[in-house]
Amino acid sequence: MSPAKWHLPKRLATDPLFAAFGPAVVTPVLILSAILLLLLLLLAVPLDLVFRIECVRNFQGQISVRWLFGVVRFRTPLRSTSGHERKNKRLQQSSKKRTARNNHRARPDFVAVIRQAQFRRRVYRFFKDLVRALHLQRLRLLMRLGLGDPADTGRLWALIGPLSAMAQNVRSAEVCIEPEFMDSVLEVQADGQLRLIPLQLLVLVFAFVLSPPSIRAWRTLRASPA
Repeated sequence: MSPAKWHLPKRLATDPLFAAFGPAVVTPVLILSAILLLLLLLLAVPLDLVFRIECVRNFQGQISVRWLFGVVRFRTPLRSTSGHERKNKRLQQSSKKRTARNNHRARPDFVAVIRQAQFRRRVYRFFKDLVRALHLQRLRLLMRLGLGDPADTGRLWALIGPLSAMAQNVRSAEVCIEPEFMDSVLEVQADGQLRLIPLQLLVLVFAFVLSPPSIRAWRTLRASPA
């Protein structure tokens, strides 16, 4: 047996694939496969998350993470760098720009996406799968949102309203989402504790993003008139 194959198992060293490509190709592939397998195993380890978020005047909160059965622990504070007036100013400017610039673009596209029944069903399915994957231990969510235009807010609520109703039926969860039709506003108060498996979450997200209804919705947005 040659020195290049001495450290490999006999079955692998005599494999036709190994003989065809040689150790210069097969060995890096084996190393990359081992690294990928290790990464998948790490992503399969449950992650515990405790969070508190408040966005009324300023955005602030805190996230605590516990992973690898307590070996990895850290806490991250969340704070906004801007004040309430600055935030409201940005919201008002954004609303004015959206009204002036997107009358012929955003509204028709948004309506077209909301009207896609398959996309709505895919969003609701993703939401159900997400709730099951998160393993909520407790959740409290109070939200008030508005886009500054009653028509735009109504179209958004056509999608969010059913999600809010579904969330209210989740065990260990207190959810209240209210639309604001007159002002552009986003107010959130949330805190909770959950356990998730990162690999499962990634699979759900990729399945949703790459699903045919999501791709069609993205193409609808991209095909908007100038």
